[in-house]
Amino acid sequence: MTKIKTHKIFPIPVFEFKLENSKKLNEDLLKYIYELKKKNKEGMNKSNVGGWHSPYFQISGNKLLTDFIKQLRQCIIVAFNEFGWEYKDNAVKIDGMWSIINPKNTFNKLHNHPNCYLSAAYYVKTFENCGNIKFFDCKEQKKIRFPNINKYTELSAAAATFKPEEGKLLMFPSYLYHSVDNNETEEERVIISFNVDVDRYANS
Repeated sequence: MTKIKTHKIFPIPVFEFKLENSKKLNEDLLKYIYELKKKNKEGMNKSNVGGWHSPYFQISGNKLLTDFIKQLRQCIIVAFNEFGWEYKDNAVKIDGMWSIINPKNTFNKLHNHPNCYLSAAYYVKTFENCGNIKFFDCKEQKKIRFPNINKYTELSAAAATFKPEEGKLLMFPSYLYHSVDNNETEEERVIISFNVDVDRYANS
């Protein structure tokens, strides 16, 4: 048999982290999120179909959020290192942070996050069948024309699914299209999302 060597080029990463002390952290974050909802019941209409999308968090002066971001920064540094990107603490910034509450029969439609480098989903409250997150291959031509598939492999698959889990953080390139399945439970699914950008004009 002819020898073969397969070169898998241009991989797309999804980084998975488990935050420390997530049980207590999530209890405090839930209180903050539900207080926001009391003050702004309408929320925002973004990728959410039903459910509640919070206004953007006001982080300055909020110890809970600043401590939360300290943990997130360690994850961001890991992601930057994996990409081989330059990391400068004064330049790399969290550009927008918000929460989404998905009660039964709500979901998030296909979307991505333009004008930033990384995006993330942190799971505050989850249950079995509350809505998996799906990522989709961004190579358009691959999805338009392909032979019949006998079995899906990492080379032929067009989507990847991740199960939500409390305390888990998923971080991924912002250009990567994703959606969230319908919540089939009686409980609310609660996440926090944010984007990461670089201020190119920040002082060295």
